[in-house]
Amino acid sequence: MTKTYKNKNQREVIKLSAGFLIAFFLFSSCKKEITAVGTDINPNGLNIVVEDTFTVVTKTVITDSLSTDETTINLLGGLNDPELGKVDCGIVTQLRLSSEAPNFGNPSDITVDSVVLSFVYDSRLNYGNLQALNFEVFEIGDVLDKDEEYYRNTSVTTVGSNLILPGTETILPNPTSDVIVGGDTLSPMLRIHLNTTLGEYLINNASQLNSNDNFITFFKGLYVKLAANHSFQENEGTVLYFSLLNALSNMVLYYTIGGESKKFTFNINSNCARFNKMDFDFASTPLENSLSSETAAQEKVYFQASHIRPEFHFPFIKNFNDWRKVVINKAELVVPVQDFVASPFVPSNSLFVGRISSNFLTSLTFDYAPGSTVGYDSENRVFRFNLTRDLQRIISGELENNVFCILYNWCGV
Repeated sequence: MTKTYKNKNQREVIKLSAGFLIAFFLFSSCKKEITAVGTDINPNGLNIVVEDTFTVVTKTVITDSLSTDETTINLLGGLNDPELGKVDCGIVTQLRLSSEAPNFGNPSDITVDSVVLSFVYDSRLNYGNLQALNFEVFEIGDVLDKDEEYYRNTSVTTVGSNLILPGTETILPNPTSDVIVGGDTLSPMLRIHLNTTLGEYLINNASQLNSNDNFITFFKGLYVKLAANHSFQENEGTVLYFSLLNALSNMVLYYTIGGESKKFTFNINSNCARFNKMDFDFASTPLENSLSSETAAQEKVYFQASHIRPEFHFPFIKNFNDWRKVVINKAELVVPVQDFVASPFVPSNSLFVGRISSNFLTSLTFDYAPGSTVGYDSENRVFRFNLTRDLQRIISGELENNVFCILYNWCGV
């Protein structure tokens, strides 16, 4: 049986037609095998049966349980997708002192020139259509704990007003051009100018910078997000990819004392707790219909990284044992893709299948090699997922016939 699905994540607007193909070995007369699998069971040869007609039950589910902390990339920006709805991606992060107990000098002799927050672009740059974005930056009100898990829907409290220097809130991202800072040419980065009053506040409270432990309690971190009044038309918007662990991702305080220009750096490093804060609005969209209707989910399922995933189940897979004892040579989920012509989004390069063992807890399939993912075959316009060993174990009774799901290996999670 061949079903039609629709699969999307934050960078995808693709139409999928998913089919399932299994090649079985039956204990019988000799024929040439597809591979050597099973030959140790019956060295006299095996019959091959190819089967592509059985039931696949699908549904779309919300995955609020996926943690988004300490990922290898962080997302900032927003999109308005006509089928998935709206998404806002923000970054919450601690800062660390480049050196403890800095001696700025007498605050009355200091002029703060600028405070610049920099995020270095990840090699994946962005998705969507690049356009000017309006940003806000706030100090967070709660101390983050690196040992805690944070999720895309974790609430964020803020204190004070927007820290961005007035008049600089709107920035046109340029992920491919180097930037010049002083006389140095640096990697492409987003540079957000913060109000100099923040620098004055930090210098005037230098006693709170005597250790990193004191500092992260005194100044708990930053929440960087799109401005609350921003809006995108359908199929507009962009989300930017950043590498916060790059040494150039930091906040730098530039100041002058006694006619000499100086700077102090606040780092973002592996000791900093940080997470992706994401808000979704899918009201009155086809996605909402797929979530609420079992019938609709049999026609279309959706995929949106960190938020929505498709699940599938083979309720009658064990019935193959009714034929005779079988050995699966190859079980493959084949997902052809049809891109929307006008879409600025492209299929992902980092999909894999997981097996759900309890609620939303997943385990890797037996055919999954650590670090491997299924890339999009642009020539044949398909994804192919190998489920051979798992389905063999289900048929033999070694595994429960649980639900599978397609996952997106984004941000190192």
